[in-house]
Amino acid sequence: TAKARGFAFFEALGNPRYHVAPMVDQSELAFRELCKRYGATLGYTPMIHARLFVESPKYRREIFSTSTRDRPLLAQFCANDPEILLRAATMIAPYCDGVDINFGCPQRIAKRGNYGAFLMDDWKTVEALIRKLDEELPVPVTAKIRVYDDLETTLKYAKMVEAAGAQIVAVHGRTREQKRCADIRANWAYIRAIKDALKVPVLANGDIRSLAEARACLEATGADGVLSAEPLLSNPALFSDPPFYAAPTDGYAPIPLDGVAAVDLMIEYFDICKSYTTSFSYIRGHVWKLVGHWMSEFTDLRDEFVA
Repeated sequence: TAKARGFAFFEALGNPRYHVAPMVDQSELAFRELCKRYGATLGYTPMIHARLFVESPKYRREIFSTSTRDRPLLAQFCANDPEILLRAATMIAPYCDGVDINFGCPQRIAKRGNYGAFLMDDWKTVEALIRKLDEELPVPVTAKIRVYDDLETTLKYAKMVEAAGAQIVAVHGRTREQKRCADIRANWAYIRAIKDALKVPVLANGDIRSLAEARACLEATGADGVLSAEPLLSNPALFSDPPFYAAPTDGYAPIPLDGVAAVDLMIEYFDICKSYTTSFSYIRGHVWKLVGHWMSEFTDLRDEFVA
């Protein structure tokens, strides 16, 4: 059967507006499920290393699990070799709705491995990776990108990603160099320009710390949906309507929940973890993001937890 493309694909996913962004070691099954209970409508897996996924059954078991409640789901890979990416994506295709390629990771590990945002210097490889999956994978391919300093290059890049076969383009409105999200406003104007230039659905990422900001972003960018990453870690109920709880704040840093609300969500997360095999490193990371700010007042508890 022919693969759904562009807006037909987006419609088949249920026109999801609120997305759990792919996060290294943090958007695992239990956390995706928690977010979906509170208004998220699509989840991404954590970034999966394509070569390790192909070569190591142990890595496959640790990095990916799913459930009947986990759809719609996009599985995200980082890669720089089209053949290896296709092999990895083919293995996961039966368990997800589409495969996303990470062209946005700005961390040092991505620089060393020559993937993520460091492929922004190598358009030929970006195009080859997308085209390979578009032509040979049984499910659609999507892409997550960042912007460049100048709009002209940004638009050329986004159009190339679309022409290569990406059926949804998620755009983080910051450049590769702008790693510290809390200090730098995301460029919604560039996302708007990409949305106006492309024919496939465009998702906006950056500065989505509350449902009000998600709606403001959809309005400002015209995007078809929004992704939230770091802020969801501080408040997995960020997309809930009516709001679960949100404290007013200034700046662009994630908004922490108050202690009681955070503990309520933490207990619910633990409860979900009981149904699945969730590695302790994931659990510890989520607990720290949820109640770490609160634990700083109770140093004995914190020290025990970190130990």
